[in-house]
Amino acid sequence: MRATFAGLNTMVRGIMSNQLSLDTTGHNITNAGTEGYTRQQVTLATTQSEQRAGLHGMVTVGTGVDVSAVERARNIYADIQYRNENPTQQYFQTMAINYDKLETIFDDSKNLGIEKALGNFYSAWVDLSTTTSTAAARVNVIEQGRQLSDVLQSKTSELQDQINSEYEDLKSEIKHVDDILENIVAFNKQLVTQEVGGGTANDLRDKLDLLVDELSNYMNINVTQNSFGAYQINSGGVTLVNGPSRAHLVMSDGLSSSFYGIDYGVTDYNITVKESNLVFIPQNGILKARLDSIDECKSYIDKIADIASFMLTSFNEQHKQGWDSNGNYKFVDENGDTVDNVDEATLTAVNFLKADSTAVDTADEKNITLKDGKYYLNDEEVTRLDADVKYLTSDDKLITKTPDSINFFGKENINYEYRYDEVNKKNYLYRYDDDVADSEKLLSGVRIIQALEVNAKFEEWHGDYYVASATSRQYVEKQDSNGNITGTWEPMPWANRTADGTNAVYLSELFNITHQTILSDNKANALVADKLILRDLDGNAILDDNGQTQHATPLNKNSINAFYQKSMSKLGIDAYSTDVNNNAMDAVMTQVNNWRDSTAGVDWNEELTNMIRFQKGFASCSRCLNAMDECLERLINTGVVGR
Repeated sequence: MRATFAGLNTMVRGIMSNQLSLDTTGHNITNAGTEGYTRQQVTLATTQSEQRAGLHGMVTVGTGVDVSAVERARNIYADIQYRNENPTQQYFQTMAINYDKLETIFDDSKNLGIEKALGNFYSAWVDLSTTTSTAAARVNVIEQGRQLSDVLQSKTSELQDQINSEYEDLKSEIKHVDDILENIVAFNKQLVTQEVGGGTANDLRDKLDLLVDELSNYMNINVTQNSFGAYQINSGGVTLVNGPSRAHLVMSDGLSSSFYGIDYGVTDYNITVKESNLVFIPQNGILKARLDSIDECKSYIDKIADIASFMLTSFNEQHKQGWDSNGNYKFVDENGDTVDNVDEATLTAVNFLKADSTAVDTADEKNITLKDGKYYLNDEEVTRLDADVKYLTSDDKLITKTPDSINFFGKENINYEYRYDEVNKKNYLYRYDDDVADSEKLLSGVRIIQALEVNAKFEEWHGDYYVASATSRQYVEKQDSNGNITGTWEPMPWANRTADGTNAVYLSELFNITHQTILSDNKANALVADKLILRDLDGNAILDDNGQTQHATPLNKNSINAFYQKSMSKLGIDAYSTDVNNNAMDAVMTQVNNWRDSTAGVDWNEELTNMIRFQKGFASCSRCLNAMDECLERLINTGVVGR
């Protein structure tokens, strides 16, 4: 009997297999536009054959077909490639957007940026050098300095806004990542439940893979499956998902972005793993791009802070080297400290100093000789001074008459010193101010830029008189008895030089002339350039005999304009490089997506072909079943037995 009805069973299996294949084809066609859907296919297998007796012994007869599985047409290697390349593409896309914003902030095309403000400030000093006695020229210098300060602070504020915007986006993205992880865990639980009987939850796995693909936008990930088929996801050494459990990523509370114990001027945040309270550091993707974009914005705040530091140190120091229009002066001792309440009537002018800094007695000056450009008292070398500058007090203290000029930028009596921390690779400014706590004397980042205000003294009545445009130093060449010519810098007294704009020239030179040129040309501002800075972020700490930082000097001392142009060139090159990498990754991802789609994507022509094939198979099995049924009916109804 089994052999009699075996054919019917064979055809039934064929009908059912073709029916399931048609159903699967319909499922593919209807989901052709569904995001993340993977084409499914029915895997058929021949059923176990039967042995039957034949004329020459036992023969093996097939029993038809059966469905072994409905599988996804998924290429695991294409998935791995996608999840390796996708974070890199997302990283460069996000960085490119940040660079576009940075280029907008520093756009000088409309003559409203830093470059124009520096140029106007420079031109004002050049004009002042020839029109020092004109009040309008002095006021113009003050106003252009104020404009430069405003532009630098405005650009800094825009950078701070950009940093805050990046952090807001980061907070939103971390929340989204946390939601993705929650959904993956929920689907993991459903997956194990549905596949416990041995089946494959294809549509559920599509949803899981879609979530994993989305997660790869934000970070680099490594995806594996546990013994139950549930997904396990790791990133940066942290297990984010482990079957039914997961880690929670959260944003930390606001942290003061500070160095040296001082506020940098930006509130920072970290990504932390809630369970362990450890900082999570993404290695790629959007999250890393956000953090790198913030660091990039900070680096340009540092560059603006370097310009501000230059103005508060080198520029101020050079300004104080000159005489103002009032000829104000002060006396300082050998340590540079101001000597108050000096009775000028009791002072004795000093012409020569011995090696131990003691004054040469006036009676001994007749014994001084000049040889090879040097002065000697008998055989002891002595230094010739300007009689109108060096004085000896009644208690034999040597004091110096110097210009009492004010800072152009910052507070009136506050001095600033640029310093460089080799350990943290950061620049900062030290403010000599006894009225504030030690921690407030250190300035960094935004705080440096905020200190760049034009001195309030310029706002007083006739405040423009405080502009120190006349030099207090002159380069004097002398010829000795042998005809040798030597040059030295000597103090230059006030002598009512209201129209002298030499110091204005020296100040304007700080914008364009390099440190090396200033020194080689024997400029008066070499007195400033040699001990302070003319700009570059890279520097080495100069230590004194006690191992303490004396001052910081850059490795490559550029002019202030060259420094800014170099910074903008770097911005342009970095932005261009990011765009190139982004375009390259677009090409890579196009190739990877095509690779995935060639396997997992629904092809209409292929599905329609399958539909016809399975429909024909279904119809053929049905016709064969009918034929077998007719044969059985004829066999059963043959004869008259039982009538």
